[in-house]
Amino acid sequence: TPAAAQTVTGTINITGSVQAKCTVVSTSPAGSTFGTTVNLGELAQADGTLAADLATRFGTEGGAGLQAKVVCTSPDATVTVNADPLVSPSGAGAPTGYSNTVHYQADVTFTKTTGTTQVSNDTTAAAASSSPLGGRLSATATNVSVATSNWRTPSTGDLLTAGTDYSGKIVVTVSPL
Repeated sequence: TPAAAQTVTGTINITGSVQAKCTVVSTSPAGSTFGTTVNLGELAQADGTLAADLATRFGTEGGAGLQAKVVCTSPDATVTVNADPLVSPSGAGAPTGYSNTVHYQADVTFTKTTGTTQVSNDTTAAAASSSPLGGRLSATATNVSVATSNWRTPSTGDLLTAGTDYSGKIVVTVSPL
């Protein structure tokens, strides 16, 4: 006589993991960098002093390159902003009343799932500005926006020295916590 059928159960356990990471998903393919080059053109007014519209020109000329969608798998992230002034090496050693340096403040807004956080860094600061976001970055749209403010020379009214080589930069870093 055959043996009576018995129930047999097999269990397959499935595991996995997700490392804490941040990725730029507004680029194709997704990666670890975003950015653009912003050409402000002529920095001086007709009288040689600093143009008054540089913050507006920065936003207009930078356009969509000043925004990104960054996602992080961690529940929070540390964000760091470091702004370097525009400096013309060919104007080094300028006498009193002249300058080869243009200062400004970088203002970066991070959109989270629960509001926004702005981190700013002035080009005169000795170190980068760093802060925890205090929550997750929004995953639905552009969530990093770069702007500038407070453009100025080291001394009010300085005349800018001639040069085609003025350059500076803003570096934004987003790291998982």
